[in-house]
Amino acid sequence: MNHSKLTLLGLGLVGRSLLKLLIGENYFRIDDIRVVEMDEGSFGYFESLGGKRKNFLCLKLDSKCYSEIFGPMKKGDYLIRLAEGSDDTVLVRECLERGIHYLCASDDYFADRPLAETFPYRTHFYQFKELIKGSKGGATSILQFGINPGLISVLTKKALMDIVEKDEGDFVTKNRERLKSLAEQGDFPLLAKELQVSAFIEADLDSTQTDIEEKENEVYNTWNVNDFYEEMNDRSIQKLGTLVSLEEHLNRLAVSPDQIYYYNKHDGTLVLDIPGKNLETKAYSEGETFTGCVDSHEELFSLHDYYTIRDDKGEIDYAPSVMFVYRPCDLAINSVWCTDPELHRKKQYRIVPITKDRMTAGTEAVGITVEGKNFRPVYVGVAPVFDPKSPETPSVLEVSATLYAAMRYIANHPEEGILYPEYLEVNEMLSYTERFLPVISQKLG
Repeated sequence: MNHSKLTLLGLGLVGRSLLKLLIGENYFRIDDIRVVEMDEGSFGYFESLGGKRKNFLCLKLDSKCYSEIFGPMKKGDYLIRLAEGSDDTVLVRECLERGIHYLCASDDYFADRPLAETFPYRTHFYQFKELIKGSKGGATSILQFGINPGLISVLTKKALMDIVEKDEGDFVTKNRERLKSLAEQGDFPLLAKELQVSAFIEADLDSTQTDIEEKENEVYNTWNVNDFYEEMNDRSIQKLGTLVSLEEHLNRLAVSPDQIYYYNKHDGTLVLDIPGKNLETKAYSEGETFTGCVDSHEELFSLHDYYTIRDDKGEIDYAPSVMFVYRPCDLAINSVWCTDPELHRKKQYRIVPITKDRMTAGTEAVGITVEGKNFRPVYVGVAPVFDPKSPETPSVLEVSATLYAAMRYIANHPEEGILYPEYLEVNEMLSYTERFLPVISQKLG
């Protein structure tokens, strides 16, 4: 039993799943959980679990009123942000100053004060990096720890460990003891360099089937529909490493140089003047190769940064390429392609989350393929099995289970400051998630 108090900001599908999990695991008492939610109707669910009205605050958070949520919170308490339209850089800074543990599953900013930036994920990444520098010894907070971003970063380490243990090629066989030593020391960036990892290819294959009848100008998805639709229509972003040339990377994507919108060799950021939904490439998921969209995503920045090794002058000596390849379920991808672009610009489309009661089969397989010069490629991922009796979809379970794992980590390491997922200990994190999300590991090629 955790004796701190928890404020849950948002009681949507993931919030409800996490709330039920925490109570079911006897990790929090319902009387020690407070909910902040803009939808008054959500109180009924909270009350059905034993929640009291005094612990339910109906509030639409923005840049003017966010401080209201901190009133009853004390040092050692938890704040989990799941609602849309709240700036994580502001909230985590407030938590650090107050000694409160902060968690979020993705990156966001205040809806009433959007970032005046072309690449908000990158802007926030650099702001978070500055906060992290001064947070050592403070209350542990974990940024962007859902399934992806989040657990996917831990799985990159698992994949490297599997390569070191199981690869039978000449290089790994000859250098296995040294490579094992790097893994045991937790020096995964140097391990990746020694293995000559050229790319981490993240794969998200959603095979959800549903009985929903598609309608014009409605957008569907198994997770945050707004974020999904924006990512699919935003410019595609990848991170380019040192072992793959720009020409080779563009050839892989069948893209010409004149379609480059922005390229920064110093940090590997490559932005193409192509919406994610219109840029496709092949990736590997559990047992199959598929064609998916090359989206922008939060973890591209933290993963590339974690594995980057710089010289004394700050120039990149080694870095892997990182790319996110996403195949939404048929209903979701069709809705993105079919919705009127003018309605997208005006944000006048209707969002429809795919809930468990409308799901008939399928799952969401999330994993990482590691490619390189000194080993055979490896895929490591997770894919919850469709369970008709479960109250949540596999997509929702993946996020709530990883948030629960992050809370377990914080309880065991309460004074590590602000952390990105890449800095968490791989075996410990997987020990918390394996009951819900067993790991799949496969050699390729």
